[in-house]
Amino acid sequence: MPRPVIVNHQSLQMGLESGLESAGSGALEARGTALSSPEMVAELSHALRLLEAEQGAAGVMTASRDQATSLLQTFLARQALEEQKVDEGSSGALEARFDQRDFFGWAGSFFDWWKKLAKHDFVDWDGRVDRLPNRTRIAVLSDWGSGLYGAPPCQKSIEADAGGFDLVFHLGDVYYAGDDDEVRDRFLAFWPRVDGALSRALNGNHEMYTGGRAYFKQALAQFGQPSSFCALENDHWVLVGMDTAYKDHRLHGKQRDWIRQLVGRAAGRKVVLFSHHQPYSILEALKHGQAGQERGLIKDLGEFLANRQIYAWYWGHEHHCVIYDDHPFWGLKGRCVGHSGFPEFRPTKVLGDDPGQLRFRRLPTRNLVPGGLVLDGPNPHVAEAPEKYAPHGYVVLELDGDRLLESYHEAAGDLLHQVELR
Repeated sequence: MPRPVIVNHQSLQMGLESGLESAGSGALEARGTALSSPEMVAELSHALRLLEAEQGAAGVMTASRDQATSLLQTFLARQALEEQKVDEGSSGALEARFDQRDFFGWAGSFFDWWKKLAKHDFVDWDGRVDRLPNRTRIAVLSDWGSGLYGAPPCQKSIEADAGGFDLVFHLGDVYYAGDDDEVRDRFLAFWPRVDGALSRALNGNHEMYTGGRAYFKQALAQFGQPSSFCALENDHWVLVGMDTAYKDHRLHGKQRDWIRQLVGRAAGRKVVLFSHHQPYSILEALKHGQAGQERGLIKDLGEFLANRQIYAWYWGHEHHCVIYDDHPFWGLKGRCVGHSGFPEFRPTKVLGDDPGQLRFRRLPTRNLVPGGLVLDGPNPHVAEAPEKYAPHGYVVLELDGDRLLESYHEAAGDLLHQVELR
């Protein structure tokens, strides 16, 4: 099975420093036309600063929510593998290494490659609604496409579950930028094989950094999924998977009208939304120093929220597991489940340091966002520094009549918590 290549700030900085120290400004200019462009130098500098800000333990994968940075990592990982500029890493990964010639020599090729990327055409709904049995088991993963850390254990645990599944559902993000190789080697190569189960995948912002081409052409094709949003139903439930990434944090195309149709025909059944992006968050603004991204998405769905027509909503994007209390205005049950495969720092800004056991800890209400429970504790799948990283895992949803049982599992399969909804 292909081994993912990690591109981090440390290795890039070492190569850059050796190159800058060994050459004067004239030699640098001769290394490539890319570095004679002030705009390109500024873009690369910005990407390096973002990677530095996200860098954790040495040898652990990092990523940014910036297109240029993610594309740079994707490009350099590919170049390093092709030219065998890799070292053995931990957690089953290879680590890219760079000398004084590599980065400057590849910079021009990177920008040429970037300019050629084209956005895949959006594909609207074809009218299909998949039918699920009235007793249904669903495995939900999100931000899982790393091929590392808790991602392979999640795969093995889902495949080994004796109860079986009717649906395996991914809520988006294949790292670094969802190109052809990454969708093939970090996502499809590890996808859980479950007899008789449908597979569905939502679009994520990282897939769209390369225009979504591999997501639309490879992932959806393999899953037999006609578009980047989907609907599934039985006699008691309507499940709605949305594309909130083609237009970042918004509904593109005819999705709002499509949801209106599905809600209108629900006829007393409970409507559950699934998306990559969140409708609200406590942790997001505290980690990234920004807030308000969700306002556009809330505007798109405002009529359904105001009328309390949405029973529950599962999302990813943030790499944590949070069971929110019922929303005080909209009544919905919100769940962040983006903790399946990307190494994320523990939420110490909110909870404070606690080296203790893996457990759900209380998250306080903040800024009109309901409180809830956040999964915290050391992550044994990040061998370099388990105490620094939040746990990995997945969620099992069991629909039985009008009852929904949520089971929260650690990546290796251990049951951590259950919530029954009616």
